[in-house]
Amino acid sequence: MIDETDKKILSILGNNARASLQEIAHQCHLSPAAIHLRVKKLEDQKVIIGSKLILDPIKLGLQTMAFIGVFFEKAGMYKSVKKELELIPEIIECSFTTGNYSLLLKIYCRDNHHLMDVLSNKIQIIPGIARTETFICLDHSFERMVVV
Repeated sequence: MIDETDKKILSILGNNARASLQEIAHQCHLSPAAIHLRVKKLEDQKVIIGSKLILDPIKLGLQTMAFIGVFFEKAGMYKSVKKELELIPEIIECSFTTGNYSLLLKIYCRDNHHLMDVLSNKIQIIPGIARTETFICLDHSFERMVVV
């Protein structure tokens, strides 16, 4: 069971995964040892499943972010197509969806020419993919963690 203190800890870590136990303890009015035990409990319960390094794609030379809707040739292609998509480093997210698309991909590329190359020579040649629909992102306004 997650109580209000756990939610506050998760909120603090969600905004700064590198926050120290001392910092969290101060904000929660608890001891660092108590925070350590609560964080460990949340990890053991798989509420916290890890933390990640967040990089700025623009500073890495990745100017184009796009979302790609993938249509399958026929039902039942998910596992085999997913396995092939996992090999393409430009794809950073892949979601099996309801609605028009079988999959929705999030991808980062250096520019539109790189995007065209990835689409034509990596994604659209995968057996089971009938076609794709691409949406180039003009501005990535914000991103946040799940709200508790």
